[in-house]
Amino acid sequence: MSEREHNLDGNKDEFFQGEVHHVSASKIADQFWCEMQLHLKLQLGLEPTPEMIKGSEIHRSLEEELGPVIEVEVTTNEDSIIAYILQMYSKLVTFNTLQVTRELPVIGKINGVPCLGIIDQIKIETDNEGKKLLVITDYKTRKSRRAPTYEQKRRNRIQMQVYWHLLSDLKSGKFSEEMFKDYFDMPEKLIPSEELLKQLPEEQIKLLEVTPPPELLTKVFEILRNLPEQSFELHAIYLHQEDRSEVCNDRSLYHQESFEVDMDWALGYWKGERKPSDCPQTWMCKFCQFSDNCSYFLREYLKDKKIKEEK
Repeated sequence: MSEREHNLDGNKDEFFQGEVHHVSASKIADQFWCEMQLHLKLQLGLEPTPEMIKGSEIHRSLEEELGPVIEVEVTTNEDSIIAYILQMYSKLVTFNTLQVTRELPVIGKINGVPCLGIIDQIKIETDNEGKKLLVITDYKTRKSRRAPTYEQKRRNRIQMQVYWHLLSDLKSGKFSEEMFKDYFDMPEKLIPSEELLKQLPEEQIKLLEVTPPPELLTKVFEILRNLPEQSFELHAIYLHQEDRSEVCNDRSLYHQESFEVDMDWALGYWKGERKPSDCPQTWMCKFCQFSDNCSYFLREYLKDKKIKEEK
């Protein structure tokens, strides 16, 4: 099921005004690259770039390495909930079978704000002491063969920390089955439409016949509670877009205290408690599609132009 997007009301210098139904892990991460860019993207929209399309294709191929990818189009709220539950269940079954799975949906709350994400990969790995731990990996694609900058690594590390937090809360029960039902406003009975059933493979149709969606959701949370202990180590693997060769393997650690500080800052924007922050470094503006609409860029550009004219 695709994530629901949110629009910003008012002009670009106003606080966030809308009610937040959820925030995605990727949008929180984008705040740590340039929050003003995210703000303008939400206002003005962004057409997929060739790099974004290529990245999606590579993620699709990585997912297909572990089995066929099933895509469905849903038109009702009930079907979207069923599709989401089916995706979670199938990915978790794959993990129990292969000790690895990709594109696992996760859901939870951060500072009271609902948050959704899709983890690129979770896998069982053995540490130096021989202990088997669940490791989160995120795949990023690069047009260049140069290693990512610190700012790019920082952004992606934040995204993985959000994933770690969401998965941990699902495993521990801090985000429960009842909270899932409340978020989706899930009815007691969920019956798939004929349109949805026509798109599902035979094994999933039989699964729904034997195990109704609410019972399947209970199984999902049972599997989540029994997942292995999570490693604090997070892996970000950067692949070149042309041949998928590894450009960089960035390893970082989840740290609860710093995560809380980062999230207090990030969620303040979505709660309407502060304006979007300006770009942290001017050089980033060279790669931004929204510079013509950005008050920060125009202010810096005019300042530089005035300095040059005075010389």
